[in-house]
Amino acid sequence: MNESELIRKFWEYNGQEPLGAVAVALYLFLIEIWKKNEKNNFSLSDTEICERLKITRPTIIALRQKLATLGMIQYQSKNGLPGSYKILLEYSPTLSTFEKPESDKANSVIRKAQNTISKEKKTTEKPPLKREASKNENLSADNQQEIPTKTLIPVSGTIPLLEEFMQYAKTLENYAPELDCLIKEKYESWIGNEWKNGYNKPITNWRSSIKNTIPFLQSELQSSNTISQKIALPIIKPPKSTFDE
Repeated sequence: MNESELIRKFWEYNGQEPLGAVAVALYLFLIEIWKKNEKNNFSLSDTEICERLKITRPTIIALRQKLATLGMIQYQSKNGLPGSYKILLEYSPTLSTFEKPESDKANSVIRKAQNTISKEKKTTEKPPLKREASKNENLSADNQQEIPTKTLIPVSGTIPLLEEFMQYAKTLENYAPELDCLIKEKYESWIGNEWKNGYNKPITNWRSSIKNTIPFLQSELQSSNTISQKIALPIIKPPKSTFDE
């Protein structure tokens, strides 16, 4: 099936089940990238889609899942790297086995990490070990005090909400509004990796981590802008209906 046939089929489907203007724009944008890649699977970052279509990443995630559910595309996410897309020629309105809903996955990871932190804190609150008590065995029961133990994960190691994460990032010296998509993407990549960085090490101080990451995000944004300037969307009109002839 060539590009024009695929687009005609899409318009016919959209005529029966309207997907909305933004979903249409996203699908046609993906078709254009697919065409430029000689109809092969391709990788594309959410940041580039944000810049080209002027929509937010949460909107991209929701619409991408909608297209995957309808069987129009398949998508595979990659931690820290642009996701992989596959354009499907035959629509099968079932949930794509290529990827589960991203929002559910993120929420699940957050709950799992928070439960782990809670359990570790409870572990550190256990009574002192016997050998520690023996040091105080000459003290009376009224004078004995528990020896506090250190928590395994400091307070700074807890996972913040996205709103708190973004609010702090905006206070940093190197912050720019154009980095919002990349900052959100970095947050979600850490969430997807169970709050670990690209080196698979636990993030114990997320404020320091995002501060050190901002310069790298600036370089990534500049590189993304250079690539996106080379891609131009064609003007694609829906086919004329038989009533217009």
